[in-house]
Amino acid sequence: MIKVAICDDEAAEAIKIDNFIRAYDDCDIKVYTNSQELAWDIEDGAAFDLYLLDVVMPKPDGIELAQLIRKWDETAVIIYLTSRDDRSLDAFRVFASQYLVKPVSFDTLRHVLDIAILSIKDRNARIFILKHKDGTEAIPFHRIVYCELEDRTLSCLTADNIKHRSTTLRIPFKEAVSPLIQDRRFIRPHTSYVANMDYVQSIQGNTLSMRIGGSIPIAQRALSEIKERYLRHFFRGEQT
Repeated sequence: MIKVAICDDEAAEAIKIDNFIRAYDDCDIKVYTNSQELAWDIEDGAAFDLYLLDVVMPKPDGIELAQLIRKWDETAVIIYLTSRDDRSLDAFRVFASQYLVKPVSFDTLRHVLDIAILSIKDRNARIFILKHKDGTEAIPFHRIVYCELEDRTLSCLTADNIKHRSTTLRIPFKEAVSPLIQDRRFIRPHTSYVANMDYVQSIQGNTLSMRIGGSIPIAQRALSEIKERYLRHFFRGEQT
């Protein structure tokens, strides 16, 4: 089920949007009328597929909330619902999907949700299966920061800064991570690493500086290709 967070310090507006989404589809919805409570939940590891945020709220405001969201999740869908139309540029800097000026009608929101829900379902359909001592775990691609070959196991860091470690690999690392390599978001900068470019902060020398989890080495032979792919990915994101 798709997880939705609504945050608006005007309770009546938050309830109205909640009712709209419930009329649209069966979603797991949590309503916040205090932006700080949502910020605390995010910092505690809560993650939603879709965020509907007011822009003008007591600190943190909607833009600051989105910056926090993007720290942990580069691909969650963010929709702004606001009475002001002068901060649209700030909204697109955090890759918001839509910026809707209040009052928002059900029909207007429905058309936006049509696109958002399709995107979320496509995103959530891509999962990586990790076998560990307690069984198997399905990790969505978009939550993976990087995977590393570590002591003959596959170690997978996720966006909540938790490492998930597999049982001893019985196949080559390259084969184990092949489902990720086939996705355009992932690169293999080193024989022992696969990284999600959505979480790359920058390239510094022969190193990928990650938003989460420190840095990853880039093999000299792969440096030119990695730089080219990252630049293409970065500018594609800037255009969305």
